[in-house]
Amino acid sequence: MKKLFWKLFNAIDERLKFPALQKGETAIQLGFDMSAPVTSDLFLLVNRVGKNGLVIGIDPDPRNVAAAHLIVERQKYPIQLMHKAVFNTAGTMELILGEKASWNQLKNVPLDTTVSYNGSEVVVEMDTLDNILAQAQIDIATIGHINVTINGAEYFALQGMHQILSQSKNLSLTVVAGRYDDSGTINGQPDFKVIKQLLQQYGFTTRFRRIHKLIWWGFIVNTLMKRKWIYGKKNYGIIMAAKGNKSIPWYQSFS
Repeated sequence: MKKLFWKLFNAIDERLKFPALQKGETAIQLGFDMSAPVTSDLFLLVNRVGKNGLVIGIDPDPRNVAAAHLIVERQKYPIQLMHKAVFNTAGTMELILGEKASWNQLKNVPLDTTVSYNGSEVVVEMDTLDNILAQAQIDIATIGHINVTINGAEYFALQGMHQILSQSKNLSLTVVAGRYDDSGTINGQPDFKVIKQLLQQYGFTTRFRRIHKLIWWGFIVNTLMKRKWIYGKKNYGIIMAAKGNKSIPWYQSFS
C-alpha cells in the first residue's frame, strides 16, 4: 500500500512541478538531494522525458552523485550525472557540507543562516552550464526544462547560461529564490527580483510564488500530509519561467 501511495504521489508531483516538459526532451537538474531518493527531482524529471529523453543531473556533493549513480545503474534510467558546481565562471571553490544534503552551500555566496552545517568542506570543480553542456555535446535545442535548486547560487548559475538562455527557442525553468536571509539577496536586492529581470531580458515570461501559496505543496502536502502549518511563516519561493511554446499553467507547483 505504501509503495502504491508513493507511486501515485510522485505521478501527481511530477505533472504539477514540470508540466511543460515533454517526452523525448532533455531536462537539466542543478543540485539534487539524495537523502530522500524517492522524491528526488532527478527521478520525477526522468518520468516526464521518458526512455527517449535525457536527464542531466549536476551536483557538487560527491555523496549525492554516488548515491544517484547506484539508482541510475540499477534502474537503467536515461540520466547523465556530473560531479560539478555550476557557477558563472570556471575554476574551483569550497562546498560547505550541511547536516542534510539539501543544506550544502557553495562558500562564495552569502551563507544561509536558517540551516545547520556539519563543519566540513570539500573543494569542488566549478564551471558554467554553457561550458558543461558544450563539452558534453548536448544540443541546446533539445533542452525542455532546467530546474535550479542550488542554495543561494541560482543567480550566478544563470549568469553562466547566456548561450542556453539566448539560443533556446522553447524552454521552461524553475528557480528557487526568495530566501529571507542574506542568501536571498543580490547586491542588496531580493534575488527573485534580480533573477526575474535577468530572465525577462532573454524573452521569458516569469512568475514568482511563495511555497505556502501553492495549493499542492503548501496546502495538500505540508498542511494535510505533513501536518506542518507553513502559513504566516517565512517561506522561500520559486520562479517559474517560460518562453516559446512553453507556458506557466495556473496549477504549476513546486516542493
